[in-house]
Amino acid sequence: MNTKKILAAVAVLLILAVAVGVAAFQNWQELKKRSGNPAVVARHAVEAHDLETFRKAVDLDALIEQAAEEILTEQINSTLAPTAYSMDELNLRYEKLKPDFVNAARAAAEEYITVGKVTFPKNLTDAQKFLKESGAASCEIKSITKPQKDGNDRVATIAFYNSQMKFSFELELALEPAEENSWRITGAKGFEKFYVGYRRALKKKLNSLNLPIGQKMDEIFKVKGFTIKNEGGDEYGFSQTLEISIKADVKSDKPLAKIIGNVALRGKDDRESLAPFAIDMTEAEQGVQIFNVTKTLNPFVRADADAMKHGFKKNDIHIEVTEIIFADGTNLKLLDRLPD
Repeated sequence: MNTKKILAAVAVLLILAVAVGVAAFQNWQELKKRSGNPAVVARHAVEAHDLETFRKAVDLDALIEQAAEEILTEQINSTLAPTAYSMDELNLRYEKLKPDFVNAARAAAEEYITVGKVTFPKNLTDAQKFLKESGAASCEIKSITKPQKDGNDRVATIAFYNSQMKFSFELELALEPAEENSWRITGAKGFEKFYVGYRRALKKKLNSLNLPIGQKMDEIFKVKGFTIKNEGGDEYGFSQTLEISIKADVKSDKPLAKIIGNVALRGKDDRESLAPFAIDMTEAEQGVQIFNVTKTLNPFVRADADAMKHGFKKNDIHIEVTEIIFADGTNLKLLDRLPD
């Protein structure tokens, strides 16, 4: 077992960060003076390794459910949705991912609160990998607002900075009356902002590491331009099909087998819908050629829906080569995760 003393549970990132006090913030002393403040109770419970008291101050299961919904929905829209063509299929993917996320988050949170550490197996699940790689352990509390009225509820906003991945985000804490002169943390909104920030920061870091690899690939398969033709929708009028012709200059000292990449369609808030392609190069000649790629736009994917509604602008579409496979089995490939 690989033991690391980290705040690994993104699903309870808000609560654990408040509870453990990973960074100083301006109004902590003021918060401590308030009778029954759940953040203070939660912190003391963690220090005493008292899971029962912690659960009285925090609805841990509710927060994990909310975090799973927000983070996994954002993840599906960002990485998996482009290959799904119905809402039922997207829901099935969510239900398939959710148990791993919920179980990993709950186990990490309960173990940390109970014994002050988190143990992970050598072979991590997808959720455990994400919890470790996303920088949850390095999140620092920058500020907490005083509870404000929102109808009959009380809410407070907490600003975080992820020092490992270098991005900021906010979560809104929901408070409800509990026992006399006390409150209970019953929810938190904004977990999807954590995922969006993580994805942007990861992409920025990977772009830097991939720059020399991309330059070598560009010398072999240089995309010089592309044209787009909308072939219309399906018989039910939902999806639309794009035929994309890629003009590329091929120059390789070694025989090629495949060119692998994506047609990326940028939507609102920097979301991207990806259409993977794999071009067979075994019979391809050297020099400038045209390669055809088909992309089906899915109305259930935000980036696709934006494009279908507002039109197809060349600035919103780009071609990305991610791997070149040579005939001898060797390859050049962009990194898709940070090195260990």
